[in-house]
Amino acid sequence: MGATAVINENLLNGLHRLLFRVLRVRLLWLIVLVLALFGVLDATQALITAGVIVVVLFAARRSLLRAFAPRVTALSPVRGDGRTLLAVAGPRRRIRVTDPATGSAVAVLKGHRGWVMALCEVDTGDRVLLASAAKDRTVGLWDPETAAEVAVLTGAGIGPSSVCQVRAPGGVLVASGAQDGKLRLWRPESGAPVHVMAPKAGEVMAVCGVPVKGGRGELLASGHTDGTVRLWDPSTGEPVRTLTGHDGGWPNALCVVPGPKRVLLASAGTDERVRLWNPATGNQLRAMKDDFGWLHALSPVTYGGRTLLASGGDGPGVKLWDPADGSLVDTVGGAAFIFGPYGCGWVRALCQIEVAGEPRLVTGGYDKRIGDWPLTA
Repeated sequence: MGATAVINENLLNGLHRLLFRVLRVRLLWLIVLVLALFGVLDATQALITAGVIVVVLFAARRSLLRAFAPRVTALSPVRGDGRTLLAVAGPRRRIRVTDPATGSAVAVLKGHRGWVMALCEVDTGDRVLLASAAKDRTVGLWDPETAAEVAVLTGAGIGPSSVCQVRAPGGVLVASGAQDGKLRLWRPESGAPVHVMAPKAGEVMAVCGVPVKGGRGELLASGHTDGTVRLWDPSTGEPVRTLTGHDGGWPNALCVVPGPKRVLLASAGTDERVRLWNPATGNQLRAMKDDFGWLHALSPVTYGGRTLLASGGDGPGVKLWDPADGSLVDTVGGAAFIFGPYGCGWVRALCQIEVAGEPRLVTGGYDKRIGDWPLTA
């Protein structure tokens, strides 16, 4: 990572866990042993003291993890009641659905027992649902207007980190990726599992549906900690091709970028680069360098009448890239992320919504507030 990169939350969490283990084992017994040797504590007092120290250290670890956790882990537009709503998820196990035009709450979705890590709209053709992947090893399907939990897809593996819809010849499927390295596909209507793919490529960090030329459904793209992006046939669960290029890192985010001639696949992650691929051939078309560290979020946006690619991560602002030539068009937010009400500027999630027919960029991360930026040239 570059000198200007901000320490990533995963590294912080790992350090907290390591510190807790060391302190729990070494410091606990050292203190108790010293006190017992000097006769300050008898056996009963020593055991009570040991228990108190364990409780204090456990509470301190939880406080550290909460202090460095993002307040917003996922954002997604979702249609409902003839309007576009905004779904917001974070570490408090709830999903808030709001009307972006007024800022008023529409529904609060409760049911997960772990952090909600990813959100996605699922259009079955008969109805529009909201899918959520959480650390309780489930994927939830919700009615965003009534807050009703339509289905709970269990067996999502250890630490589901991503979710998306993918169109297969037999209908729309829900796909999820998890820290156990497996991809899972379900039918949203019945909740029945369809395929489980285990490529042995490390943790799955992101998933995305990629349209196939000619309108013949979609492929499933997945990003892994071995640095690869893999394409799958959702109807069979078989691999199609592997995209390599995230040298020394891995992709944290995937999205498709529609274009006048073809759809591109974008990936971004810990190598501080946004990469564009031709999913039909697996060729990497270009790579754009971000000088502020790890990237966590990608989304196509409409800016000045053309489609650009937005990227956000461990730096101030959201960068807007021209997928045609890889040039940096604009930076949204910029200093406001550092000095304004948006906290320390880390962007964990972003998406485009429309308010009164105008495109707007919505961001979330390490601040309780949601960033709302007009997309005007």
